[in-house]
Amino acid sequence: MAFADFMRFLVIFAIDAEFSPWRARHPFVPYDFDNASRKRDFDMFRANIGVNEVTVLLTGMGGASARRAMQIVPPELHDVWISTGLAGALDAQLQLSSIVVAQKVTTSDLSMQVASDPRLVRAAVACAATHVETFLTSETIVTTAIAKEELRTVGEVVEMETAFILAAAQERQMPAVAVRAISDTAEDDLPLDFSKIADAKGHVKVGGLLLELVRQPYRLPLLIRFARQSRAAATSLADFLDRYIAAVATQGRAGQFADDLTPTAREAHPRKEGWLH
Repeated sequence: MAFADFMRFLVIFAIDAEFSPWRARHPFVPYDFDNASRKRDFDMFRANIGVNEVTVLLTGMGGASARRAMQIVPPELHDVWISTGLAGALDAQLQLSSIVVAQKVTTSDLSMQVASDPRLVRAAVACAATHVETFLTSETIVTTAIAKEELRTVGEVVEMETAFILAAAQERQMPAVAVRAISDTAEDDLPLDFSKIADAKGHVKVGGLLLELVRQPYRLPLLIRFARQSRAAATSLADFLDRYIAAVATQGRAGQFADDLTPTAREAHPRKEGWLH
C-alpha cells in the first residue's frame, strides 16, 4: 500500500524552545483533547504542513520524562516518528547549527542501544544532515568541554531523551529516526548548570537564575551568547524539518514505508480524530 495522499508524522522535542522557530512558521495549534479539563504533563500541537499531518509532542527534559511521554502515544496513528531537538557535540568536527542524524543511539551505561530506521537516515543525509554513528543519551546535562571529551569514545553527540523515544518506536515497530541540531560544540562549556535554573519543561526558575548570576556575574555574557546559539540551531532545525518532511512524504507516497501502517488502522483512525483521553 502506498500513501496516495498524505503521511502522518509525530515529531518529538523535549521543550518548547527547541520547537518555537518551527512552530512560528506553520499553523500549529494546541492539540484538541477529548477531555480538555484533565491536567496533562505533556504539551502537544498539530498542524497540516502541505498535505501532511504533523503532531508535535513535547516530552520535557530527561529520560524519565521521555519514557512517561512515550507511553501515551498509540502507534497506529502515525507513519513516522522523528525524535529531534538540540544537542551538544562530542566530536570536534561538528559545528554550531549543523544538523546530525544518528545511525544508532545508546544510553550512558550502554544498557540500551537502538537504531534509527535506515531509510529515514538516508533521507536525512539527502536533506543535508551529517551522518554520525552514535547519539549518547545522558542522564545528566553535560556542562563542560572536559566532560564531553571523556564521552567522545561513546558517541559523537550528547542529548538526554532519544534512546527512550527510539526504544518505544522499536517496541511498536514504528519507523523512527534520531535527528538533532548542534547548540554547543565539543569545545564549549555551558554557561550555567541548567539543571539548577530550569524545570523539566525548560522554564527558567527566575530565583535560581538570579542566584547563579549573583555568584558568577561574568557568566551573563556567556549565557546571552548561548541563547543566541541555541536560537540559531533551532532555526536551522526548522529549516531542515521542512525539507525532511516533504522528502520523506514523497518517499512514502512511493510506498517505501507502506508496511508500517495497515489500511485497517487508517480506516479506524481518520484524520483529525483525537487520541489522548
